[in-house]
Amino acid sequence: MRPPAGWWVQGAPWPWLSQAGPEPTIVFVEDEFGVDLSEVLNVINTAEVFVVMFLLFERRLLVDTRTAAGEAPLIRVVDRVRNSDERFRELRRLRPRFAAPERIVAFQWPRSMRTFVESGAWEAISNRVQSLGASESTCLAVLAELQLEERNESIRAVRGEEPYRTMRGGSLS
Repeated sequence: MRPPAGWWVQGAPWPWLSQAGPEPTIVFVEDEFGVDLSEVLNVINTAEVFVVMFLLFERRLLVDTRTAAGEAPLIRVVDRVRNSDERFRELRRLRPRFAAPERIVAFQWPRSMRTFVESGAWEAISNRVQSLGASESTCLAVLAELQLEERNESIRAVRGEEPYRTMRGGSLS
């Protein structure tokens, strides 16, 4: 069962699934950004692999901080998956030289990309992966792609494209 937006499942390998390990704890977290920013920054600064799920659009930010000789950390915009097993398979496909991580930590960002940047979350991600060998240009390209995803979703909503509807009930185009 997936907890409602604004809830965080602590201790689970995936935010709404409990696999091995201690029983997860569900706690409500919110500040002026709609999340517990200290917990978000803790994940960004400590998790080996994490996924940011944006409330305003479907695509996700996948960050894998593991490195090896000649292989920088991975930071990439990826499609939404149906379950954690699918995400683990995708990561194995993207990073075949690495064993499956022990877990993938995920959190939802309920606000805009602008607030993601203003909160310092994006800077923390960018700084961490750059310190491990990712290029600044890669980080900037990923940020631009996330911003474009959000803009395109907003345009679909305004136009009344699926799954949205305009007040008139039809399309504006």
